[in-house]
Amino acid sequence: MAQVLVRNLDDAVVARLKRIAERENMSLEQKFRDMAIREANAAEERFQRVAERIREQTRGMALDTTAMIREDRDR
Repeated sequence: MAQVLVRNLDDAVVARLKRIAERENMSLEQKFRDMAIREANAAEERFQRVAERIREQTRGMALDTTAMIREDRDR
């Protein structure tokens, strides 16, 4: 498994995260892991929504690449 070192975090932020982790009965390290997983999953979901929207917008469009290649060669 990979390791990540996060530098220059504000002490107040770390203290707040420690309190949150304690209230949730977990370590600060586990809290960071959970936050990283949540963010990575959310980013993937955002990408999937955008990709689906683009697929819907371009559905049924025909793209004749042969004509494009000929046009480019004729330049």
